[in-house]
Amino acid sequence: KCSAKNKKFLYLNFRGSHFKDTNFTAASILGCDFWGASFNRCNFKNAHISDCIFMACKFKDCNFDGAKIEYTTIVNTNLSECKKIEFENSVDILKQYPECQLEQELIDSLDKLKENPFIRKCKLLHLPGNKYNKLNLYLLQKKFTERELPPLLLRIADKSKSELRNITTYKKLENTLKHDKSVI
Repeated sequence: KCSAKNKKFLYLNFRGSHFKDTNFTAASILGCDFWGASFNRCNFKNAHISDCIFMACKFKDCNFDGAKIEYTTIVNTNLSECKKIEFENSVDILKQYPECQLEQELIDSLDKLKENPFIRKCKLLHLPGNKYNKLNLYLLQKKFTERELPPLLLRIADKSKSELRNITTYKKLENTLKHDKSVI
């Protein structure tokens, strides 16, 4: 058993993590990515989950009594074993991985970032097999115009190693791009 009771998780990438008998009671889970994570007999009672992504996650016998879930995207994830789960502000539940249109300027920007080890590590823009992370690109296209996104992404390559190391989740990437947009 593991206790995360009253703990704060901020911008952490839990890709492929397995949680069993974990107590997340009253925990704050903010801006985290859960890709392919599994939750077995976990308790999220009164937890606050915001700005997270749950992609292809598995939940078995989990309690969400009193949990506040908001501004979160849930994709290709069966929630039938989530007891007392309720959603608040702007929770998107997608049954399948979204498709998005990639204009040539965006593809060119993505290709220029493809070899950057810090960007590739967290798989925020590129997936194995020379594929694009279309979920994150879909979400970015909802936040930025077709004209804004390519140059903003290119600005990431100019960041220092320490700045790049901190871009570990979708929400951290989005916030970085929003910040860069505001200083242009």
